[in-house]
Amino acid sequence: MGNELSAEERRDRDKRRMEGFGRHISEGQNLRVNKTINMFTSLESSDNLTQHYEKRQMETGGHAADWTKSLMEKLAALTPAPELAGLGALAITIIIDIIIDNSSGPPEESTKEALRCVFAEEKASEVWDHIDECLKRCVMHINNTEELVGDIRRIEVQLSAAITRLKNSMVRDGHMTSEALKAWVNGAAFHIQVLIHLVRLGGIQSCDPVERLTSAYLSDLDPLFKKHREVIRGKCKEFDVEDRSSDFLGPHYEFYMIDDCSEWHERSYGLTFEQYCEVYYDRRYVTQKLKTQTYFRDVRRNLQQLVDQRGSFNVH
Repeated sequence: MGNELSAEERRDRDKRRMEGFGRHISEGQNLRVNKTINMFTSLESSDNLTQHYEKRQMETGGHAADWTKSLMEKLAALTPAPELAGLGALAITIIIDIIIDNSSGPPEESTKEALRCVFAEEKASEVWDHIDECLKRCVMHINNTEELVGDIRRIEVQLSAAITRLKNSMVRDGHMTSEALKAWVNGAAFHIQVLIHLVRLGGIQSCDPVERLTSAYLSDLDPLFKKHREVIRGKCKEFDVEDRSSDFLGPHYEFYMIDDCSEWHERSYGLTFEQYCEVYYDRRYVTQKLKTQTYFRDVRRNLQQLVDQRGSFNVH
């Protein structure tokens, strides 16, 4: 009797065991907003664009003079303007990569390819098609605001509908995967930037629609991640092994959890399979959800500053 733990001691022991289990769980597949969107649509978009240009310039080595000349022919006339911020900065990075590709071979990973990989999931291909078209139009009409506004307005409606269909396929139709959720997060982030760019260019007269859209996407994160948790939980298995190596003591059991990646984790006696599943998901994905929420909240908080940006780029 004297060796029995009190209820508080058992709680402390169980807490230590779960913390120990959690420390061995690595972060899950990256579901956050892609760094390409983060870098080139942020308040530091012009600085990040300059860094990208200088990095590509160094990578070209002996071909630098040739592609710098081509770049000057296309972009030297650009002056600081709202058109060059956000999606404008992203369009210029794509132009830089295209010129490098034509003059000295493709870079290790182009900006556009890094973004396209986010939408590799088959269900997300429609979202990527509209983003791809939007970026193409931003490149085509980098010097023609009127044409660009018309194109972006048309594409924005199509992109919005595609993002809604992707969400419904995950939440309602049972097609939730980590890849699809990642594509939705990035499609939503890009869609917000499309509306911000329309406000910059005068295609929308106020920030109200952008603020409402951002709030709607923030609300969507809860049901999406809830469904994602359910799917990951459904892939985890409970497994008990009987060990008869010490028969004189009677049967001895070892308890395991097999996660969604088929990794085995030994469970401590007295702790439930459900507890392990909860800690497993929390360690792999909850921080990512919180960071994604922070991204959308930061965009909403900085909305007026993002709209008021005047992007700049100098070829040198």
